[in-house]
Amino acid sequence: MISTRRLLLSILAACAALVTQPGASAAAAPEKPKLSLAAAGVGFPYLPFVIAQSRGYFKQAGLDVDIGVFSGGAKALQAMLGGSADIVAGAYSNTITMAAKGQKLVSFVTLASCPGWVFGVTRGSHDKVKTYADLKGKRIGVSSPGSSFHMGVNYLLNRAGLKPGDVSIIGVGSSAGAIAAARSGQIDALMSNDPVATVLQGSGDLYPLAVMRDPAGTRATLGGDYPEASVYTTREFAAKYPNTVQAVTNAILEAERWMAQATPEQVVAAVPPQYALADKEMFIRAYGNMQSCISRDGLMTDAAAHTVRDVLAAFDPDIDKASIDLKATYDNRFVENANRH
Repeated sequence: MISTRRLLLSILAACAALVTQPGASAAAAPEKPKLSLAAAGVGFPYLPFVIAQSRGYFKQAGLDVDIGVFSGGAKALQAMLGGSADIVAGAYSNTITMAAKGQKLVSFVTLASCPGWVFGVTRGSHDKVKTYADLKGKRIGVSSPGSSFHMGVNYLLNRAGLKPGDVSIIGVGSSAGAIAAARSGQIDALMSNDPVATVLQGSGDLYPLAVMRDPAGTRATLGGDYPEASVYTTREFAAKYPNTVQAVTNAILEAERWMAQATPEQVVAAVPPQYALADKEMFIRAYGNMQSCISRDGLMTDAAAHTVRDVLAAFDPDIDKASIDLKATYDNRFVENANRH
């Protein structure tokens, strides 16, 4: 009996040692349970983090997440680099643009595998703008200058032979501000995502030139799969707090799995009122328009990362000339580790 007891104790001790190793278990306690997340917006590509919060998945993972919503990805990124946020729910493309500047950021779980973007002309300019080339000299609304929305606009302009300086870029936010700017005539065209795009299309205030709400539309416009939204942080933070990053990943994946089997009505019901930019029926229709963009597995692919880099390089000579190790801009290990448990 004594030898058996000693054997059991040895086995239990070995198991305990394994669990406490960083990354060894998806359930390892986060080193930094109180966390600040800077969100680039609350458009539908970012819904997984909203659902992770509202359905308690962050809490189940041992996290107390304070979410700050910014008017665009550039401002959310600035918040993290300035030290007021730990992680960002924003565009994966930011990891590439910052890599060209020597800043080491890493995306660790994908929120959306296509951008869900709708680029269109507003009601007042509909008769004047029929093609991208007609945008020369016009005012284009984006969430914020330097955001992924802005980068998307630059790519579309480049396809028409226009330069970024050929248009005026105006930051209008990605929610109520964008709707107001489109309806008031402040802008001639707008890069948006849902639910804003569906709201404006429904009221006749936006006429699409390009729609990237599903993988097929994205490939036709951008040349391949384009993972827009992800959760990223600095490589330093990921190395220092691996269990925390793992916990965030676990919560996001729980949200994505739930969304994959939930009805649009259930998803809309799980979105807190402060994130709802339209009535329930419009919100349901908007989600149905782009739900195929929501990631089902949180993974980044090599091909998708190269598409993002190629889109950026098409209009940004600094990206085009930079030697960027794309594999260093994302890390699938946290998703893979979660899937093993």
